[in-house]
Amino acid sequence: MIWYLIELFVDIVEALIIIKFCSSVYKKRYNSIIAYYVGGFSITAIIFIFNYFSYDLDCTFRGSFLGMIIIMFVVVLALYDEKIMKLLLGYIGLLILIVAIEGIILSLLSFIFGESPAVFAKSNILRVLGMVVSKLITFLVIVLFISDGERFGLRFLKKSLLIEIITLFIINLGIMISIVPMYRNLMYENNEDSIVAGFVILGLGIVNIVSLLIYDKLLAQSKKDLELQLKIQQYEMQSKYFDEINNATLKLKSLRHDMSNHLGNIKGLLRYKEYTKLEEYLNKLLSQIDEVDKIIITKYPAISALLNRKYARAGNNNINCVMNIGSVDNLTIDTVDICIILGNLIDNAIEATVKVDENNRYIKLDINNVNNYLVIDCVNSTIGSENISLDTTKEDKEIHGIGLMNINQIVEKYYGNMEIMCIKDYFSVNIMLYNGELN
Repeated sequence: MIWYLIELFVDIVEALIIIKFCSSVYKKRYNSIIAYYVGGFSITAIIFIFNYFSYDLDCTFRGSFLGMIIIMFVVVLALYDEKIMKLLLGYIGLLILIVAIEGIILSLLSFIFGESPAVFAKSNILRVLGMVVSKLITFLVIVLFISDGERFGLRFLKKSLLIEIITLFIINLGIMISIVPMYRNLMYENNEDSIVAGFVILGLGIVNIVSLLIYDKLLAQSKKDLELQLKIQQYEMQSKYFDEINNATLKLKSLRHDMSNHLGNIKGLLRYKEYTKLEEYLNKLLSQIDEVDKIIITKYPAISALLNRKYARAGNNNINCVMNIGSVDNLTIDTVDICIILGNLIDNAIEATVKVDENNRYIKLDINNVNNYLVIDCVNSTIGSENISLDTTKEDKEIHGIGLMNINQIVEKYYGNMEIMCIKDYFSVNIMLYNGELN
């Protein structure tokens, strides 16, 4: 009985591998998580039935294996909204990964125990160990390097937690391997030694998979927390932006209301030829108007707020900043994605430019909508290849970091392109994003 439980556990892990991989790479067809529980259960049942027929009933292996692969692909096709060819290629790639890891693990175990790989095909504890270890390591690879955890959590979640999870994983695998010499000749029998060995392997396997699932949840939560911080930052910027717009409106109303008084004062200064005072008076009026003119206004408050904040920061660092915002009134691109790109580009430009002599500090940002493409071009003065890596040293490095990792993903998401150039003392980043309906 214990060996059937272990077989079932391995089949469940394999189903988790398939669902986790596909959910990380493909667009889900359903919003309900129940659909994917049902899909995982279906894949588990398919694998378990295949193993039962192929090993216990000695059925033709090739035919049943091919049938299992096809049926599982049909389940994947039902769960994910992607083109068949894309799904098929990814599915085949995953199967190759699983087979490759199994081959590596079996080769290592064969070397450790001095047994031929053929021994692992028999119904003994070595076969069980090979199945459990290979599936657990495959799931570990999916969680760490393919899922959202690799893009978000691994960089921002506490490294100590990752070390603890990996350490626990290795210790459990070590214990599994260490008990094999005592029970290596056990077959699938229900004697006392067989049951003890089976429960040890099953228990350690469950501990490993549960710890990996917990870590995977923490990675996903880490991503959500960081995205929430980005949205909070955007909300704060929008709030400041609306305050600035309100203040500018009040200044314009004040200027309009006092215009007759201002004209009277100007006329009086001219009459008495107080040209110096007249110049000072006009400069004061013009400075109020300039403050209003410098406010960047677009159809999208989040973008406007970000640009105004970055423009002010550049000014505080004595940087000659020019922002040319063209026609961006009809965007299909998510404003969050645009803000991530603009925020990181301008921050990077400012950090590089402040290291240049004040007389040569320069940033120019151009945004235009050309032939259904949003074109963002950012040029700044720099010292050599100072900001060629698009990295940061500012205090909110974690928020900046998630944005940097997202830039390439955003460019790919909108079928775009990014070019980075450094010519003499100028650094340039050009980004094109498709501004149309995405399939």
